[in-house]
Amino acid sequence: MNEIDKIIKTKFQEDTYMPTSTQNIINQTLEQNKNTIIKKKAHKMNIINKIITIITSIMAMLLGSVTVYAAVGGTIAGKPVIEWIGLGFSNEYENYKVNVEGQEVANKETTIDLVSTVCDDGFTILEFDVKLSKEDKEYLRLGESIITEEALQKAKEYDEENKDKLGSLSYYDRLLEHQEITNTVELEFNNNLEAPENKAYNILIDDQGYYVTQTQTVSKISEYEYKVYQMYFLTDKELNGKTNFKLTLKLDGMNNIGDINDYTGDKNVVILSSENNYRKIDISGEFNVEVSKDKALENTKIIDANCESAKYKELTQSVDEVKVTPLQIIIKLKTQIDNVSLQSLSSTRNKDYIGIIDYNVYDTNGNKLNSFNIEKQRTITYSNGTTEEWAPGDIGTYKDFYGATMNLTEYIIIEKKDNIQGIKIVPTVREPDFSSERYEEKNVDLTSFDINL
Repeated sequence: MNEIDKIIKTKFQEDTYMPTSTQNIINQTLEQNKNTIIKKKAHKMNIINKIITIITSIMAMLLGSVTVYAAVGGTIAGKPVIEWIGLGFSNEYENYKVNVEGQEVANKETTIDLVSTVCDDGFTILEFDVKLSKEDKEYLRLGESIITEEALQKAKEYDEENKDKLGSLSYYDRLLEHQEITNTVELEFNNNLEAPENKAYNILIDDQGYYVTQTQTVSKISEYEYKVYQMYFLTDKELNGKTNFKLTLKLDGMNNIGDINDYTGDKNVVILSSENNYRKIDISGEFNVEVSKDKALENTKIIDANCESAKYKELTQSVDEVKVTPLQIIIKLKTQIDNVSLQSLSSTRNKDYIGIIDYNVYDTNGNKLNSFNIEKQRTITYSNGTTEEWAPGDIGTYKDFYGATMNLTEYIIIEKKDNIQGIKIVPTVREPDFSSERYEEKNVDLTSFDINL
């Protein structure tokens, strides 16, 4: 049983308020779809929380080979933007862009060119030009709806056959809600999920493989041309003090995927492909590029935050580092949770359970700023003194334990606007409301971190 199976199984065993019929549909759907979902993202540990969010949000929405997950996309004035987390880069983006030449992969008339890089003390961004032949564009169904007639027909038949079990839930109606989404391109890099867990990676840094936070945004330039931005969040955990290093991206193919730039529905969870829609072109090659943080570091300011720690239940959180780079504001957080048990980590019915921590960020005038948080490291020290490192966001064991200490390292990436004098970070815990007779969630705001910039 892999990590995804373990966590999902635990999740649904604990959430007993979910109807059995729905659990059965979800379990069946996961078995049918998990390989497709996993293949859509190179790092399976990065999608565990997204899969759980998808399941609890849309219940039994999946059907056949429908592919679903939180999506990304878009550019603003040439600057890549991660739409689903609302993260933007400062107006200095162009000043730190380095042009790249001679990095091309081709398959007949279809070409993929690495044209530029930007290396900040956080995100490293690689810009690709994708030009497709007429044949490949039509094969990938680019510009066509992701909801095929075959998928609609199958959904209609399934609704009719299972109407007594589904009640008001309609797969057909859910598919129709996403019919406006059309196909765009997606590049697959370093897709080596078949490798052993300790040898799998999604990027090579100086020929050494690492798993790092990554995302990809796509913008359509013309009928046959697309811009693709591949972004990696790199810290000293991977770079170990290096400011100049080589990145290697092994291209494993190009496929189609839903483009949600103009989608007006819920962008947190969307269908990005349906039955008989998914297509892939076997175009492969390798991109090697030298990048440097030196220019960005010359114009990066380190701030002494001197903030009071935030405390809640057994949790203590503090600001460890504040950096104002040319492109963004980067906050490093340290969190310690005492008296940890398997139940307090996994069971939403346990009174010591600490839920999901989100962060709202404001400027000194109270205006909310776009932000994005990343967990980079998670370690647990058991009561006998043994320490293990778990994958970010993961519960790395099924063994029962008590009295442990968990330590987390997180980063909050905040948009850098002109004339921001200071920021206020409000950690918010989203957890079950144990005073309610039925399952409900509540938000608890912790002590804010006020930082002068």
